[in-house]
Amino acid sequence: MNFLQRTPFFRLLLPFILGIILYQFVELAQWSLYAMFVLSALLILISFVIRIPKQQFQFRWLFGCGIFLLMLSMAYALSGIREKSTAFDHLHQKGVYRVELISAPIEKAKSYLCKVEVLQYLDKDWKPAQGQAILYLQKDDAASRLLFGDRLLVGAEFTEPEKALNPDGFDYAAYLKRQGVGATCYIPSGTWQMTDRSTDFSVRREADKCRNYLLDVYRKFNIQGDEFAVLAALTLGYTDDLNPDLRASYSATGAMHILSVSGMHVGVVYIIIAFLLGFLDKSQRKKVLKAILIILFLWIYAFLSGLSAAVIRAALMFSFVALANCTGRKSQIYNTIFMSMFLMLLYNPFFLYDVGFQLSYAAVLSIIFFQPIVDKLYQPTNKITRMVWEIFSVSIAAQLGTTPFTLYYFQQFPSYFLLTNFIAIPLSSLVIYLAIFLFMVSSIAYLSDFVGLLLKWSLWLLNHFIVWIENLPYSVWHISLDVRQTIVLFLAIFCFSGYYLNRKFTPLVVGLTALLVACVFNLETNYHTLTSKRLIVYAGQKGTHVSFINRDKNYVYSADTVEVERIAKTFWQNQKLKKPCYIKKEKWFADGFAYFEGSRILILTTDFLKRKTTIEPIKLDYLIIGNHLKPKIGQILECIQSRKIIVDKSISKWYTEDIKHACSARRIGFYSVREQGAYVLDIKD
Repeated sequence: MNFLQRTPFFRLLLPFILGIILYQFVELAQWSLYAMFVLSALLILISFVIRIPKQQFQFRWLFGCGIFLLMLSMAYALSGIREKSTAFDHLHQKGVYRVELISAPIEKAKSYLCKVEVLQYLDKDWKPAQGQAILYLQKDDAASRLLFGDRLLVGAEFTEPEKALNPDGFDYAAYLKRQGVGATCYIPSGTWQMTDRSTDFSVRREADKCRNYLLDVYRKFNIQGDEFAVLAALTLGYTDDLNPDLRASYSATGAMHILSVSGMHVGVVYIIIAFLLGFLDKSQRKKVLKAILIILFLWIYAFLSGLSAAVIRAALMFSFVALANCTGRKSQIYNTIFMSMFLMLLYNPFFLYDVGFQLSYAAVLSIIFFQPIVDKLYQPTNKITRMVWEIFSVSIAAQLGTTPFTLYYFQQFPSYFLLTNFIAIPLSSLVIYLAIFLFMVSSIAYLSDFVGLLLKWSLWLLNHFIVWIENLPYSVWHISLDVRQTIVLFLAIFCFSGYYLNRKFTPLVVGLTALLVACVFNLETNYHTLTSKRLIVYAGQKGTHVSFINRDKNYVYSADTVEVERIAKTFWQNQKLKKPCYIKKEKWFADGFAYFEGSRILILTTDFLKRKTTIEPIKLDYLIIGNHLKPKIGQILECIQSRKIIVDKSISKWYTEDIKHACSARRIGFYSVREQGAYVLDIKD
């Protein structure tokens, strides 16, 4: 049997994924979708009607084509249904709403993020409403006491989530849409009140209560700070206490997967339970009981860790593995993985775009395929050497499958990922074992104290080791890929894998060609960078940020260097620009005035033109207004004559509209960064 025959769920999954992608880029008419369903049904029906063996063999492709078309159209339809479920009533309607918290509040710097379900809207009397939203409640004592399931009355005006306004920026609106959220709103103190708490049964709310109880067990044994944050993330999927610096350290060293409850963590739990229940392997009936108990404990763990998408898919996959072992059949691991992936996408097609979903399955499939290959390269006889080599082979295998995704999403490659995994994987596994043991003995004095202390020191050692690796020279290589390069790199990996399996010439040629194409795409990006000159006004909340890009040199004017790096760093790396040079005064730039590649530009961030007059207006090509100014545009235009006025995002909506009307009346070009996104001007030689 070949690979396709042994993995029927792969054959179902491929057209299903194509249907989800098709929905993203192509809008099909309703009648064409119905036609696809009817055609697929006819093809499948005809394949069953044919009875003559020779004709059955001749037309065997009918059933395959019918299933392919059915899966593709089903995925397209389910994607549409899922997207419609995120539709939000009463956008841009200021009023009073009754909402219910459907997750635990998350503490931010100046607010509490609350995911809510909108229940009713007050319009003379209460009317039903639907949709999920993100509320940002201003920090106060009342907001800090809110819990999952609380119901509130809020005075609000819901708006659509903000789309990506900067080049290569994160599309927050698309992200929330795939999470089922259709609106956001900031709620100041005093404009909301808690009314009651939901009494309806909710699996997720009960899971949240159990997780909070277990977190309190950790706190009881004086596990605090970064140790608590890592322990809570590693064992229970609670990431709210992770500070940005600690996240960055784990990401830079290639250990970020440790902080997300997923396949590795569920696998450790599976191994522990299977070992403890090993005495049930004596008969087939006891093996069935063992499988049931393993599946039960796996889902209890998934329940306690908050039922995140990552842990659900891992629990689902290991449940199938347990069932396969129970029946005495050798688990066809690829089919098991594709089955769990198919069921996850059937439930929510937009899981396909989840970074964790992509990385998780890429890592698992890569480990299963490449680890045995790497493992055969060296066969140590010493047990310790053998253990070290197994960690090495697993790390190499996982990195092979996830590197294209890592470079595309995070633009960095951890140089010392092998060193990290040599220590981090055993230590994190030890932490999981100790945490489980601590829950079991938490009521036993002295023993629980000793286990808690051992756990705390293990976490301290893990964190300090990660920070030490991050501070090593050249710990991170900054490399970025675009979508095209990512696709062709995966194609190359797939083809080289095919060549290893069957030693045929064709996949080798295609793989080498894919690598060549990836290099050509890279050269194209470099050429574009070295021949382009651009002026970019970024969309920032805190201030004005402007890039003057001359080939690969990036001169940046910014009121807040932290914010501009956060919103523009990905773009700079993708364009392969040099490190930004923050300008205050240059030969071509002083006091906000710039002469760049033949264009006269003024960045107006102060009121220095207030009550000023000139004999003749200063002639400009571009006037950039920013830094939260409240400009009197009439006075400004008495002093300045500009071909175009660019208003950045820091200017309020009212003043933006005022400037827009003034520009329209005087026939001056106008651009609003708030409404249209970052202003990008390509300057031609």
